[in-house]
Amino acid sequence: LPELMLNGNSTYKHYGIDGDIVPIVADLDDNGIIDGSDFVYIVFGLRRGGTEYYALDVTDKNSPELLWKASFPESGQSWSKPVIARVDMIHPSINAFKAVVIVGEGYDTVHDTAAFPSTPDNVGAGIAMLDLFTGERLWRAGRSNADLTLSELTRAMPSQVRAIDFSGDGFIDRMYAMDVGGQLFRFDVFRDKAPASLVTGGVIARFGGEGVASAGATNTRRFYSAPDVSIFADPVLNRRFLAIGVGSGYRAHPLDISANDAFYSLRDPDIFAKLTQNAYDNYDVALDGDMHEVSGQVNTVIGPNERGWKFTFPAEQMMLSSSATFDNSVFFLGYAPDIVSATSCQVAPGDNFLYRVDVANGDPVANNLDTMTPSESNPARTTALEQGGIAPTPAFLFPGADANCTGHDCAPPPIGCVGVECFDPGFQNFPVRTLWTQDGVE
Repeated sequence: LPELMLNGNSTYKHYGIDGDIVPIVADLDDNGIIDGSDFVYIVFGLRRGGTEYYALDVTDKNSPELLWKASFPESGQSWSKPVIARVDMIHPSINAFKAVVIVGEGYDTVHDTAAFPSTPDNVGAGIAMLDLFTGERLWRAGRSNADLTLSELTRAMPSQVRAIDFSGDGFIDRMYAMDVGGQLFRFDVFRDKAPASLVTGGVIARFGGEGVASAGATNTRRFYSAPDVSIFADPVLNRRFLAIGVGSGYRAHPLDISANDAFYSLRDPDIFAKLTQNAYDNYDVALDGDMHEVSGQVNTVIGPNERGWKFTFPAEQMMLSSSATFDNSVFFLGYAPDIVSATSCQVAPGDNFLYRVDVANGDPVANNLDTMTPSESNPARTTALEQGGIAPTPAFLFPGADANCTGHDCAPPPIGCVGVECFDPGFQNFPVRTLWTQDGVE
């Protein structure tokens, strides 16, 4: 660590703690001060540095303590960003808050090789819920040694699991997870159940190399980012769907542009209904061919038998971060590596492109759609960014108002940012600040 801090010369890369750090701030008495029985924890993985997850008690920031570390025989490298949630589970060891840490079981380095593996991954092919306070594994989905046994869990899960509380009661009802081979899983979480009957789930889409009889370079799309979930109303079919946005890109080898990488927006029609395990076992899985291609198209109509839309990137681009949906628009990034030499690892920073499209049909978000030609549609979707390297997921911020403001100046519009590079997301209304808090572990 001292060598890394001093930033001296090195002949090889030091792998250590470079996983996402997730804070848990529990202001239990809601007084704005960490005191009494309040606590602050941080949870993180090691990414390339190992297979463990750690939790530190940093309530006293001057005297942090190790709370727990966790790793299991099925664990791959701990890439998956931890998700802190509450699950109404019957378990003798679960804490009083019923607070858990949800993680994909990680990355299998077999995917460091460009050839798609012909056998299931050895590690990382599962999802786990850990007790927030002890790190004990309370629930697991996997091919074996699991509370929910699914034969389809064949590929590592390095991405973050998306956990959702649809009912607003503080306990999650749904999870979406993407494995590196392009399988999108949906899980329904039930209330007041023991681990064996807590969750039903299965594959609802396959967009990558998994399940392809002879996966060549072009269809060996790999996925490393978390699904983006939003609700939208389809104006043609006059009904609501969940849009599940996922994009492909070979994050372990971002110079490899051999795959036809794409962004997918799958329509999940079962917004609130929970499915039985039999329904998942017989689910009509969506495939790449079931998605409407929107690249180079405009005024797209998604038919009733289509499962959503996809945008195929230009040949040199891939997606290496998650999308973000805001005000019925989906924002995602295409990354084009700048390869200095095809026979070496020398690279320039590369180029990033911000795409903005309509969540319902992938159209450009523009006022001249009626006169726009197909050849004009992709430039209308795209903004070149100034930053190089692998840019982060777009974020949306609501600036505060000046203390002496009047009228609409007291409701400044939101801004979108990719790192420190910001843009106008086109929000038309004047936002009204609404304070919201939830007691307990947030």
